Amino acid sequence: MRNAITMLGLVSAMALSACGGDKGDDLGRFVGTWSATSGNYNVVCPGYAPDTYPVSGNVVWNTGVSSDLVVTDTGGCAITADVRGSTASGDPGKSCTSPDGVGGLQTITLASYTFVIAPDGRTATENASGNITDVAAGVSIVCTFNENASYQKIGN
Repeated sequence: MRNAITMLGLVSAMALSACGGDKGDDLGRFVGTWSATSGNYNVVCPGYAPDTYPVSGNVVWNTGVSSDLVVTDTGGCAITADVRGSTASGDPGKSCTSPDGVGGLQTITLASYTFVIAPDGRTATENASGNITDVAAGVSIVCTFNENASYQKIGN
């Protein structure tokens, strides 16, 4: 189960899904590479002890064609974001299915997501929550997750 729930990059990026925002928003503030500086990804599954993983890695944002932003390095999920001011918000109910790394499939379903750029324009906070349904060997388990992380922009 641990391998199935450690796909933090996928969850973070998948969480950025929504439709286009106000075209007056400054999307350039988001575009570029953001590196995780701190944070935790927490998973609770029935019958298992809760697990906490450190948030690490990068999120790369680009401008979208039919949406404000898009993340393209997420393992096959089409990721877009709706931007309002300094906040990119995810689309509750968005789901993505992928291999879990141990022979099963996992479906991540977003309940809430925000990526908020600080006034300095170089740091941001991310908050996400939802469910992970893992199916392996005919057995299905539904876990909940939440993530709180800080990022620093490292490139355009």
